[in-house]
Amino acid sequence: MIAWAIALHRTFTELIYVGGTFILVTEIGGAISLLLSTREARLMLNRWGRGDQTDPRRTRAALNRLDRIPLIWGLAGGLPMLAVAPLLGNQIGLTWPVNLAMALSAAALVIGSGILGSVIAEAALWPVQTELDVVLREDTLREPRRAVAGRLLTIILLASIMGCWVVALVVSYARTDAQQYVLAPLIALPFAIGTAIVLAPFGVGPVMRPIRDLREGTERVALGILDRRVPVTSDDEFGQLARSFNRMQAGLLERERLQSAFGAYVDPMLAQRLLERGSELFEGEEVEASVVFIDVVGFTAFSQSSTAAETVARLNELFGIAVPILRGHGGHANKFLGDGMLAVFGVPEVHDDHADRAVAAATEIQDAVHARFGDDLAVGIGIASGPVIAGTVGGGGKLEFTLVGDTVNVAARIEELTRLTGDPILLADSTAKALTAPAHLEDRGERELRGRAGGVVLHALTQW
Repeated sequence: MIAWAIALHRTFTELIYVGGTFILVTEIGGAISLLLSTREARLMLNRWGRGDQTDPRRTRAALNRLDRIPLIWGLAGGLPMLAVAPLLGNQIGLTWPVNLAMALSAAALVIGSGILGSVIAEAALWPVQTELDVVLREDTLREPRRAVAGRLLTIILLASIMGCWVVALVVSYARTDAQQYVLAPLIALPFAIGTAIVLAPFGVGPVMRPIRDLREGTERVALGILDRRVPVTSDDEFGQLARSFNRMQAGLLERERLQSAFGAYVDPMLAQRLLERGSELFEGEEVEASVVFIDVVGFTAFSQSSTAAETVARLNELFGIAVPILRGHGGHANKFLGDGMLAVFGVPEVHDDHADRAVAAATEIQDAVHARFGDDLAVGIGIASGPVIAGTVGGGGKLEFTLVGDTVNVAARIEELTRLTGDPILLADSTAKALTAPAHLEDRGERELRGRAGGVVLHALTQW
């Protein structure tokens, strides 16, 4: 408006009158809107600046509203110009076409400045948004609050309008008709909008396509789909980002494959406990547990009359039955010892009823083995309860989570005695006393165990 006042050859007093009124109206309208709409945002930002980070979600919500303030200022300051500009024009003797042009152009100028200010405000608030993201750690995918395409279209539209206005002013400045000079930017407005529409596909599409590809890629990764690459279509920053994403995805896929292979050699319960407790799992701890030792009866004779492949297949079939049953009752298959297996209840997952779980798993294993093999294969099971030392031992780059202690030795020796007593399941007296549920037990008396001083009272589980 000031430039038009100069071009229309108005006096300095009229120039000050027009420019001062223009600034006064826009600033009052903008100031009122700012005071009303930024109260909470200013309060939360002041708290955050003083180090008070007790309410990060409310602070983020306030910031999300704060970057819209310039647009609110533009509307509050620009819309009144639709009424004020014609009054100013009448005061200095301008015709109604010129007044209309000044009103529309002034309003568009202030609103456009507000839109541009929103982009600037968002950039200025970036450091605080970064700190909030570190505190909140909200990694879930959400719908974008403001689309990038909308921002790009806004910038293209503003640039087109400003460019066409400047060209219109420069071209029409040489003409003697001042009214044409004032009307030229208004007439150029539809051309500016048309230019923005033409430029939008070329300015927005090439930017949005790689962004959409990357977003779809992150959604696939969240669903566990790691074998589909993001297309690399350029050598710019988006191309570099796509390459980095593909490298990250390839690393995740490789790690998943390693984890799958790792899970076949390490009990999932142990792996989960390792993730939860970290290095604490590697430290030895003494816990109350029930140890189960399972061994195949007469397997030496079977292996001598069978090929290596048949022997291994039979063992894998047996363990394929026993291990899921142990896990189903909360047990941990600790290690395989030839044709035998050592399992434990109560570690690494703590169970107060570890003895009941061990007996329930043993009976289910016996039933499953008999159902699968009949009289062709039988197993003996020894169970002992008491303190065990659980921890990771090893060296030279190889570690193993293992169990040591008298309870482990007792379980192994009790299993050996199943050949002498003819019982499929033998329990130490410690296990029988630890049971909380009734069980059909028969006393087998006190027996001496190989390699151990002192006898152990045994019980046979005869019915289940």
